[in-house]
Amino acid sequence: MSEDTTDDNTSPTDLVFDPQTWYSATVRDNNEECRNYLKTFTIGQLYSNDGHYVLVQCGVCGDPMEILTAVRLDPQPEIP
Repeated sequence: MSEDTTDDNTSPTDLVFDPQTWYSATVRDNNEECRNYLKTFTIGQLYSNDGHYVLVQCGVCGDPMEILTAVRLDPQPEIP
């Protein structure tokens, strides 16, 4: 069963990530000068590292993207 890190009372900036965990995520570019402005993207595997600083960067403008949703992958991918 997947866990969604958002609920009806949580804004995207309130997402909580477990350390060393894989998620699928939806992100949005908020840079008005980028051709990806307000476009959303799905990321199939996003790793949380320490769980405190999770960053997705736009491949066009290089700015950080806003993580809108994140769902813990179950099962977690195995890394050899």
